[in-house]
Amino acid sequence: MSMESKNKLEKSLKVKVLTPNSVFNTIKNSVNGIKYYACDGKSIVLYLLGTLIEILMGYVYNINGLEWILIICILGVLLSVELINTGVESVCDLVSKEYNPLIKIAKDCASGATFVIFIVAIILNIIIFLPKVLNLFGVVI
Repeated sequence: MSMESKNKLEKSLKVKVLTPNSVFNTIKNSVNGIKYYACDGKSIVLYLLGTLIEILMGYVYNINGLEWILIICILGVLLSVELINTGVESVCDLVSKEYNPLIKIAKDCASGATFVIFIVAIILNIIIFLPKVLNLFGVVI
């Protein structure tokens, strides 16, 4: 390892001081990532539509506090995984635009993580809303 690389590594490992400016920059960078996803991500429309439907159904069916907490948490996790997936795809595209089996694995795994949390969100919504919808038709579970 060269001396320059060693100095950079040591510098990056030092404890960073928390200042108002560093907090602001962290928040700004985070918002930039969400903006990028919103502008570039094709699934943002589906995410927002699903979120709107969940919120409306929550109000219509008067879900309780725990159910709201679960829905808010799953929406946050789903958006977070979508952001990570977008980041992985961007880094893979930076590495190479040409087909590479390892890049395919990275992209497929990131996409798979999004799919898994999406399925979990669907199951959660079924558990919360199906009994309430069936109750409207006189079916008790």
